[in-house]
Amino acid sequence: MIGQDADKSFAYILGVYLGDGAVTKWSAPGRTDRLLFRLNTIDEDFAISTKAALEQLSTYKVQLSCHAVSKSSRPNWALALGDRALCERLVEDTAKKQIIPKYVFGWPQDHKLAFIVGIMDSEGFVAGNSNHTGRRFYMGYKSCDPWVPDFIRLLQSVGILVGKIGIEKPRSRGYKTPTRFAIKMQSWIDSGARFNIARKQRRVDEWANTTPDPRGLRFRAKLIPETTCKAPGNGMKI
Repeated sequence: MIGQDADKSFAYILGVYLGDGAVTKWSAPGRTDRLLFRLNTIDEDFAISTKAALEQLSTYKVQLSCHAVSKSSRPNWALALGDRALCERLVEDTAKKQIIPKYVFGWPQDHKLAFIVGIMDSEGFVAGNSNHTGRRFYMGYKSCDPWVPDFIRLLQSVGILVGKIGIEKPRSRGYKTPTRFAIKMQSWIDSGARFNIARKQRRVDEWANTTPDPRGLRFRAKLIPETTCKAPGNGMKI
C-alpha cells in the first residue's frame, strides 16, 4: 500500500529513495522505456534490507548483484527493480527528491521511524571521536538536499534530538551547500530506531554499553563556557 496508507516497507523505501536510491530510465531501440529503482552500496546488509522491503511492495523481481570496484577493498552491491507504478509514485510524491511528502508527518511513530532509518542507512553516519567521557562515537547527518529542515522536524516529532546545525562551505564552486548536524545518540536509542547496516549499529551499541566517565564529564563542562543569548535592551537569558 502506497501513500497515506503506506506500510513500513514503503516508508523505508521512500527514505532510501530520498537518500542513496534513484529512479532511472532504461531505453532500448523499438522497446518501451522502463523506469528502474536503483541502489548502489558497499553494505550488503543495506542492499538485502532494501531488497526485502521492495519484495513486500512489488510482484516484480528485484535484481541484486555484486561486483568488484577498482581502487576499493569493498565490492559494490547493485540493486534494481523495474516496477513503473512504484517508481512513478516515488518520483511524483517527492517532486524528484526535492521534498518530504506531507503525508509522512501524519504517519504513526513506527512508520516515521522506518522512513527515518531509510534515510539514515543511506546518508547518516556514526563516526569516531575523542572526548573525555570514554564514549568514542557520535552520530550525525550531512546532506545538500532542500528538505533537511523538514527532516529535522520529523526527527524531533519522534523524540530524536538534534544538536548544533551547521552550514558548511560547498566542496568547490558550483557545488551545493551542505547542512550538517549531530544527533543525540541516547535519543536515537530511546526512540527505538535501529540501523539495518550492522557496522553503524555496532557503534551505536558500543556507545550504549559504555559507561561515561564522570570525571570526563566534569572536565568537559569546564572547557565549554555557557552560551548566553541576550535580547536587545535587556540581560535576560533565552
